[in-house]
Amino acid sequence: MNRTVLRRGSAVAFGGLALAAGIVVAGQPASAASDGGSATSGGSTAPGGVSVPGAASAASTADTRDGGGVSTKHLDGACNLYSNGDGDLCLWWTQNFTGSRADFFFADNNLNDNTFLTAGGGQGQRVGNNAESVWNYDRHLTAQVWTGVNYTGTAGTVGPNSGGNFTPTFRNNVESFKWV
Repeated sequence: MNRTVLRRGSAVAFGGLALAAGIVVAGQPASAASDGGSATSGGSTAPGGVSVPGAASAASTADTRDGGGVSTKHLDGACNLYSNGDGDLCLWWTQNFTGSRADFFFADNNLNDNTFLTAGGGQGQRVGNNAESVWNYDRHLTAQVWTGVNYTGTAGTVGPNSGGNFTPTFRNNVESFKWV
């Protein structure tokens, strides 16, 4: 069995436990995708980011960041926060911001073709369906995460300057994200 199968089996077991405890978490098909609930448990403080001076004079918009692109701001392994308030979305291999991480300045419609970059558990593994915690370093934009590629499946949000451990719906189940 690979790690994803083991994690999903644990998620099913946890889901059954949650139902027994009276907690209801329900996924939705793509045709009924949600678009506003938090994707994280919240209550966390920001893991250390990298302040970067000299950013553009105006903050990025979701339109300029959803088209994708290649830049030193993208996929460099650091969770960047720019002086104008722009920032990366960082995903970690395990909960509580531990293990290897991947960072994204631009939206990505398929996280299955990205890998965790930094040293630690999960380094070199694909990001899609393997992230357990997240932090949005951007001060202006909300990150909308999706359980399917191309922004399909169930959607959840990670507000500006927030994050935490993914909820059971999104833990090891995020395949794309965009800025909104």
